[in-house]
Amino acid sequence: MTTEWPLYDEHEVLERLRLKGYELDGLLNIGIIAPVAGDPSGRPRYCAETVDRLATPQQRVRLSDALWWDFELNRPGYMPNGAPWARAVDLPLYPFDDKEQQSWARRYYKLKKACAPFPYPYPERLARYRSRMEDRATKAFERKHGIKRPPRTRGIDVSIRGMQVKISRAKLRDLVWSKTMIRAGADLGITETALRNLCKRYMIPMPTRGHFNYKDPQKRPHKPTLLLRNNPMD
Repeated sequence: MTTEWPLYDEHEVLERLRLKGYELDGLLNIGIIAPVAGDPSGRPRYCAETVDRLATPQQRVRLSDALWWDFELNRPGYMPNGAPWARAVDLPLYPFDDKEQQSWARRYYKLKKACAPFPYPYPERLARYRSRMEDRATKAFERKHGIKRPPRTRGIDVSIRGMQVKISRAKLRDLVWSKTMIRAGADLGITETALRNLCKRYMIPMPTRGHFNYKDPQKRPHKPTLLLRNNPMD
């Protein structure tokens, strides 16, 4: 994700929504908010538009509802009878008004309460849910801003010095276009012939002989894009 898009880091989210760290973690656990990108260090970043909308007084009440939901009464205990729920936010996040999310939140909070003072007893299930929410929020953010992901490639099994190593088609293409086939094969621990056969097998374009004879790299033919296979590799 590029930095040109409106994104907040975790510190800015806590400041804008006036939350504590454990409260933000609770909202992440039930999917009210989800990161849509990461910075160069891998730290999560959030859609600024979503966070700004959630910072309004109406939506802050909604965040409190999500954090302190009384599932026995199906509504927060502090809310008066007949008080309307805040409307869902039509932005890249999963609104708490969604039935699937409510069902998950009920299971999460009830089991967490039953096991108190211990944490939620199924961390792997929680990790899967958070990962799914993050992926959906990221895709919604990309659709909204017209961002297209580059094609991804699945790892190719290569035998290097007697060990099976995975390398993506894109990385293998970059390698053979950055140095001669002999040197690229030496980096992988295989012969030039084996590397050429590997490239042919996985439809990886190779530079012509004499490609690296050009002293000026600008005069060399440009690196081509990868062709899609019948079964595209992730």
